[in-house]
Amino acid sequence: MHGVGPSTVLGGRYAVQRRLEQLPSSERWSAHDLTLERDVVATCFAEDSAHADAALDAARRAAGLDNHRLVRVLDVGRSEGIAFFIEEALPDAETLAHVLAQGGLPAEEARRIAGEAATGLEAARARGLHHLDLTPAVVMRASDGTIKVRGVATASALKGVEDLDSTQASRADAIGVVALAYAALTSRWPLQGTVPGLEPAPRLANGVPAPSEIAAGVPGDLDGLCRLTLNDDEGPLTPGDFATQIAPWSPIPVWGVGGTRATASDSDAEMDKTLALPVAELRAATAAELRRAEATEPITKPMAQPSGPFLDEPATEDPGIGPVAGAPGSAGAGTTAGTAAGAGAAAAGAAAAGAAAVGSALGTAGQAAGQAAGAAAHKVGVFAKAAADKAAERRAARQAAEARAEQRRISLDDALLAGDEPIEPPLPLLPPETAQAPTRDQSKLVLAIIGGFLVLVTLLGFWGASRIGSGSSLNLGSPNPRPTVTVTASPTTVQRSGGSSSAPAPAGAPFPIVGATGFDPQGDNAERNGEAPRVFDGNPATFWSSEGYASPAFGGLKKGVGVLVDLGQPRKVSTVSLVLPTASDLTVYVSSKPSLDGAIPLGTSSGKSGAVTVTAPSPATGQYLIVWFTKISQASGGRFRATLAEVAAR
Repeated sequence: MHGVGPSTVLGGRYAVQRRLEQLPSSERWSAHDLTLERDVVATCFAEDSAHADAALDAARRAAGLDNHRLVRVLDVGRSEGIAFFIEEALPDAETLAHVLAQGGLPAEEARRIAGEAATGLEAARARGLHHLDLTPAVVMRASDGTIKVRGVATASALKGVEDLDSTQASRADAIGVVALAYAALTSRWPLQGTVPGLEPAPRLANGVPAPSEIAAGVPGDLDGLCRLTLNDDEGPLTPGDFATQIAPWSPIPVWGVGGTRATASDSDAEMDKTLALPVAELRAATAAELRRAEATEPITKPMAQPSGPFLDEPATEDPGIGPVAGAPGSAGAGTTAGTAAGAGAAAAGAAAAGAAAVGSALGTAGQAAGQAAGAAAHKVGVFAKAAADKAAERRAARQAAEARAEQRRISLDDALLAGDEPIEPPLPLLPPETAQAPTRDQSKLVLAIIGGFLVLVTLLGFWGASRIGSGSSLNLGSPNPRPTVTVTASPTTVQRSGGSSSAPAPAGAPFPIVGATGFDPQGDNAERNGEAPRVFDGNPATFWSSEGYASPAFGGLKKGVGVLVDLGQPRKVSTVSLVLPTASDLTVYVSSKPSLDGAIPLGTSSGKSGAVTVTAPSPATGQYLIVWFTKISQASGGRFRATLAEVAAR
């Protein structure tokens, strides 16, 4: 951009240093704040450009955001025909596009990155701001794993994206974070347009392939959300909906294939490094020998440096992309990376074989080059043998850290129900000096307490046995409060088609139920399964409820959820009686297998609560009964849930 160079001082305060990136209508430069003595990043564009005023206004509004998941806008100004806004510098960060140039990420790291980005965008949405141009190129990952999104409001303003209403903008950002998760899993970009360093996803008649069709180990919930959002025009309506659906995620970054987590104690010195050999070309046999050593972390390559027809100098890589461990420096450019960590003597042997192969491969290149390659390969052997024990120690430490992290992972519902006050440990009965034997008096006291406890348990056991069948409870104390439901609606009979709505159900005892489980075929195949047995416990005060959703139509994430009831064997079902704590729309199916495929609908109910009877015109035979909810009501906490207290089939 004319007028901007290393000697420019924007607004008399920001000393421009070097160009970082060229965008279609702007440039990004590293700069130094002469007032506060700190490094910053300046986005500059022509003051008379068509989108200058809109971009400056968007930057002013974005400056009010203070969220650690969003890159902060620090200042906005004009200077000698140049409009600019100042952002915080991230010297140790790299873009997600640069990370994905090496391939897809572990599934849990993809979940973490997408969840953090979605949470940041939800915070911006709460302030009336949206991104509308979300790609892996604007998502930053710092060396400690921190995720930050840059360009909220400003990126779309610079591109001249048309203003959308709040609902459309929220949906656009929700699609953006889903596409971000897709790219992190597959290293392919599923939306229109291109992302430097990423291949476009293959195009099918109905959209793009599901991530599980491209990459291995994709979780079912992420796979389903990508399919619903990118192909079926459903899925989350806001970034917050998406974050709720994929939560929880790991609080720490997940590295490597298989999801090995890095802990806070891992430093660059402790992490396995890749060793770059000072040879430009190695034979394939040499590379195969070196790969037998246990690989650590893959080397990352610098981004291609953009350039433009009116640039004063070539653009460098994105801000904050520092030298990567094991990457070639200025003196060793053009080298080929080899893997370094091995497993004991086997690794050392492989490295020695590599040394011989290197020397043979470069025989025609001159004696000096062959000696250099042999010396480097010898260093590989020494390093591999020394790294074997260190790799084992690090692996054990990371597995222990992973176990501790998994213990800290709880669901959102559990987190909301957890108490603020920790439970204090019980006071010790014996003295803390565990090496000191208890005294005779202490032993007698302990035995007396144990004896009294056994006598009390025996008496209670006899008394409880004598009360079996009396219909009363022990009433040993005030019971814990249980959720209760008051049903006031009168019994209603619903016909599948035709007939009177008040026809009585046929007489006869209901079929026995051997089990029940939550039914969520369009999600993770689990919908509060632990509560499902309540639908046949004979107590209308206890009930099954689904997970919470953002709207009566399940937040656009799926078409329905339900309860799958197992009758034990094929039964001829003509009537199903339900007790519904809250009003809902539902359909009752009979099926020979635990699936809606081939299931026979018995009847439907719309907007009813209380006792509801569904009667079929003719009996249907099957082992499984499916109560399928398609529209649900708002429950406590403001979320929408499907509820079912009792079910009986005749």
